[in-house]
Amino acid sequence: MANYNLTSLFFGTPPIPPVNSIPDKKNNLANTIIPLRLERIMQDTLSWRDAQEEAERAYFPFRVRMQQLFIDVILDGHVKACKERRTDMTLLRDWHIVNKNGVENEAVQELLNKEWFQRFIKHSLDAIFYGYSLIELGDVKDNEFPSLKVVKRWNVSPDRFVISNVPYNPTGTDFTDKKFVDWYPYISTENEIGTSPCGYGLLYEVGLYQIFLRHITGQNANFLELFGQPIRVGRTNKIEETERAEFAKALSDMGSAGWILMDSVDDTIDLIESKAIGNGYQAFANFEKRLQQNISKIILGHADALDSVPGKLGSSQGEESPVYQAMEDKKTKDGLFITNIVNNILLPRLRKLGFDIPQDVRFEFKNNSEVFENNNRLADLAIKINQAGLQIDSEYFEQETGIKLADTTAMTEPSENLSQPEKETETNKQLIK
Repeated sequence: MANYNLTSLFFGTPPIPPVNSIPDKKNNLANTIIPLRLERIMQDTLSWRDAQEEAERAYFPFRVRMQQLFIDVILDGHVKACKERRTDMTLLRDWHIVNKNGVENEAVQELLNKEWFQRFIKHSLDAIFYGYSLIELGDVKDNEFPSLKVVKRWNVSPDRFVISNVPYNPTGTDFTDKKFVDWYPYISTENEIGTSPCGYGLLYEVGLYQIFLRHITGQNANFLELFGQPIRVGRTNKIEETERAEFAKALSDMGSAGWILMDSVDDTIDLIESKAIGNGYQAFANFEKRLQQNISKIILGHADALDSVPGKLGSSQGEESPVYQAMEDKKTKDGLFITNIVNNILLPRLRKLGFDIPQDVRFEFKNNSEVFENNNRLADLAIKINQAGLQIDSEYFEQETGIKLADTTAMTEPSENLSQPEKETETNKQLIK
């Protein structure tokens, strides 16, 4: 019990890790968690408020209900698409490892340019949505962490900094202890109201809208079932119970078998369309759209960030549009978030674990868009200076843009004996050379 190794007590002896496993068994916090399934419950506005109440308790706060809410919220198609879009804006950016002089360190860059590092960035970004992430680096194999994963968040207490063996256990193993801290990077977010050392995550803010969105989808399905198709009304003079039962069964099966055998006079069937289907469905579509727009605003910064139409007047495609600017702001903000995590959390731990990473190198994202805009600005400036009869300094231009300029002084003038078309052809050849 002192080592919290309760898995063998309830579920038999856990598998023995490999001989070269790092960390070893006594330092592996996965052995302290009993593999219990987190129950999925029906979520409504009351459970959404209860999750906040549980997280803000003065004594024994927990995040179990909140994480229980999140695993349902993320199943919504619109929420998942917005989350993936924002995550991809950072995952797909180019990055490099540079020293204080801006010189790239190719050895460290090759060390980190692996699949496990991408997963580390993704789990770190997930903290923005879930509030926190405790990442287990796992075993080291060939200078990589192939088993890197995130620890179950309902077993992690961001208020007590412990991993509990079961949810709602107020005690547990301190993951900030020196035996574990290097193997378990902890990513936290800011709590804007000061009720906890850790924030709640964007999924809590999104959760209320997603609950309404889920319920409106169910109500819309019921509406379509009731009013989306004509009501079948059958009339018969049959008095035998078996005959009336067959007639009723034929009515109920008309959706899949559109035929019925009737008497020529006594039996009739009417299909009556509901008047509510005319525009009643629009209320559901309108409310659904407004809910999705609020979700897009919270995650991506603008209501139309996910559903804007290219080429449409006022769409988000232009760089000066509010949608583009909002998403660029989110990308910049998340880039700073990841940069601080890699430089201040991951790299120091890798050095302690024996990885050859110089002290003066740091992780940076390449600002490709800013470089492109700066190069365009200088190119336009060079054209204006040339038109004014002046010339921009080539060394300054190459230093600012990284573009090597060609030496045009070696070009020879076309022979005066050539005709005008021949001169133009000769000039073009020299320019190509």
